[in-house]
Amino acid sequence: MKYLALIFIIFIHCSQKKENGLPISIEGEWIPVFEDIGFIYDWSGLKFENDSAYKIDDRWGLLMGPYSISEDKLLIKELKGKSEYTILNLTEDSLIIKKNGDVNHYYSRKLEFDKDLNFNTISISAHRCFDLCWEFDYVLDSDGLEVFNGKYNTQTLGIKKGKLNDKLVKEIDSLFKRSNINQLDPDWVAIPDVDGWLINFDINYNENESINFSTTDFNIPYRIKPIFQRIKVYLNEEGLM
Repeated sequence: MKYLALIFIIFIHCSQKKENGLPISIEGEWIPVFEDIGFIYDWSGLKFENDSAYKIDDRWGLLMGPYSISEDKLLIKELKGKSEYTILNLTEDSLIIKKNGDVNHYYSRKLEFDKDLNFNTISISAHRCFDLCWEFDYVLDSDGLEVFNGKYNTQTLGIKKGKLNDKLVKEIDSLFKRSNINQLDPDWVAIPDVDGWLINFDINYNENESINFSTTDFNIPYRIKPIFQRIKVYLNEEGLM
């Protein structure tokens, strides 16, 4: 009988959670919709992950606080207090919310996945800053062939060639397919900070299309940053950077 009672309590709890929530999960990354004004660098979107809400833009993600949903109300507990939004519409691809009379439209970042977007080479040049940062050149091609040239403050100095395993190449390829790089205008990338870690990117993709830009690690565009972070972790693990 005690197990039957426990099952009944769990059933009631789950039913209430579903009734107070939404039929579709809001978790994921939501990018603001702009009309007829092209690519915008200083956009501000939302990310919901593991019961926490984040404000995201093309530089970083900022934790807002834990969130909860009750019927059509989205509540976010921020440091400055509780923020309440009304969910006007939520589908797999779009989100419309209202706060204080302002209506904001978002689309799911999942829509940016482009299976036909393929990188040929990713070239990264990192420069020293006040003798603290790592200085190196790194080139990776779509076959996983790599060339690392450590110049300063790196675990490996000089040129070392190698090959990434297929799993890691596929992981980087998947991140690149989500980069929306066709919409990235180098002129909109943040101007490097004087005292930051300067990074140069030169990316060749698809039918010999290319893009290059320079910025600091803090200001790497939001969609490109996961690629850089994954490569940086790999270089550390391999005793290169």
